Amino acid sequence: MGGPPSGRPKVITMIYVAFTVWVVLSLFAAAGVYRLWSQLARPEWVNWALLPGTVVSEMSYMLGVLITGGEVRRARLIDLPKVSGRKRRRSQGEPKSESVPRFRIVGPIDGVLVSIAACCAVIAIAAALLGRPVLVTFITDDGLLPTALLPKTLATNWGMFWDHLGGQVHLLRRMCETWGRVDWLNWRVPLFMYLSICLSVRLAPVNRPMRTTLLAAAMLAGVVAVVGAISSVSGGSLMDRIWPVLTYVWTMLLFLLAVTLLIKGACRSSPRWSASRQIRAVNASVVASLIPPPSNSLLLPHPAWIC
Repeated sequence: MGGPPSGRPKVITMIYVAFTVWVVLSLFAAAGVYRLWSQLARPEWVNWALLPGTVVSEMSYMLGVLITGGEVRRARLIDLPKVSGRKRRRSQGEPKSESVPRFRIVGPIDGVLVSIAACCAVIAIAAALLGRPVLVTFITDDGLLPTALLPKTLATNWGMFWDHLGGQVHLLRRMCETWGRVDWLNWRVPLFMYLSICLSVRLAPVNRPMRTTLLAAAMLAGVVAVVGAISSVSGGSLMDRIWPVLTYVWTMLLFLLAVTLLIKGACRSSPRWSASRQIRAVNASVVASLIPPPSNSLLLPHPAWIC
């Protein structure tokens, strides 16, 4: 009997490379959605709205730091601002944590890795327990529509690139149709929708370096590849179970990103938005003129103090 086809390892490798790329793109999309929402509304409001994702992401990050022998001195899931009005900083309202990793490089990467893995695990659990009505409608609509899945190969020429790009438009259409087709009276549907949005947007940890996040994503893809190789030997296929959920998460983030950009563009084009930005710019310039000079230039009088 002949062995497996020689091209099979290459195909499997391409699938895991594509998985890594889609995970990284999902992290970028999640970070973009969160930042845009924090610009349209106060960060503390955004984090309260995304509370399940905020709790899972921040608590798992601290757990990852502690696993490597680090120390978490202080942590706040939502940093409520101490001042109100225009004096508040943009970063106020976001999760804050003071952690001292035991290993300067490995500690933060391990924390981010545990954070991303925890969000992915909770998404998978929610999909298994609550998401069947939504995922079935999104993927095939009970077999009435063609299967909607992310491509498992990367584009190697311009033709494949435009095919993949057209596929993203098709996925956005399927997401819009899913929102209209699902039974919202079934309590599992709105609960899964809410949890999937919270956990998907908080996939990328807040206030963590993007380089650390990308390294953690690459390590997570490596772990998934090893587990997938073991499961394929035992007769299962890990990617066949993961790919529908990955497709849904990516499409949800892409949908939220597109809608948020449209809303932000509409807000920026309104006269009220432009007037408020001008007022903030004037107030910022006034505050800057009242800031005392640095300590090393105390011998020189400030121009605003001369008169």
